[in-house]
Amino acid sequence: MSRAGGAANRPPASRRAGTRGAQAGVAARPPLGAYLEESRDIGLSLLLVLPLLLAYEIAVLLLAPPARNAAELAVAELAGRLPADIAAWLRRGLLLLLLALAFVLARRAQPRVARARWVLLEALALALLVGPLLRWMVGGLGLSMRAGTVPAEQPAWLPFLLSTGAGLWEELVFRLGLLGGLALLLARVARLPEVGATAIAVALSALAFALYHHLGAHGEPLQAARFVYRALAGTILGVLFVTRGLAVVVYMHVFYDVLCDLRALDG
Repeated sequence: MSRAGGAANRPPASRRAGTRGAQAGVAARPPLGAYLEESRDIGLSLLLVLPLLLAYEIAVLLLAPPARNAAELAVAELAGRLPADIAAWLRRGLLLLLLALAFVLARRAQPRVARARWVLLEALALALLVGPLLRWMVGGLGLSMRAGTVPAEQPAWLPFLLSTGAGLWEELVFRLGLLGGLALLLARVARLPEVGATAIAVALSALAFALYHHLGAHGEPLQAARFVYRALAGTILGVLFVTRGLAVVVYMHVFYDVLCDLRALDG
């Protein structure tokens, strides 16, 4: 009876063969293909971004910087309309929710977190390429851009902290929130094809990203070269978000801004 029971509980041969075939397909997948697929996983992306977000929040709490990133301030302003205690718990709850979501998604997809170093290297390589590419594109349009000046009275660490905040919050707001939300809305509600919905979302989020740098009390004067520069940058970041995932685009943005800060110090 035990042998009969074992046979009854044993999966069919075709099913076992299909399982072995699937496992063999995963094992036989080229390392580059496996990396490109796993590095786009939202669970792994959140796992990689959350430590940077937590470190940034702790640095802001300890250093109390005199300036903050505008995208972060916009989120804080929305939360600031709530009672202070509720806003504080809402911010902590959001971090815990993102952490829990990251672990749930990562366990479902079982990404190899050891590949995190390759995500960072890819982001650094892209950051080194994007600057010359954007300058070439802006120059091709017949526009010129003067480098911004760094106020001498600010703390030496402030530009690097602001660059980290920009890479985090601008990507969370404009790419994950605005681009992702628009693409989902256009595909699900407006019934547009996925490619068309994504293309429209990339374009609109890039224009919003460029425009927001010129709005508000701390916005820069509106100049054609800087607007086009940021619109092109927003388009590149949007395409990278769609094709390479959140973690790559966040760290690429941070690395790019930090490299600009280092160049400003040399200049």
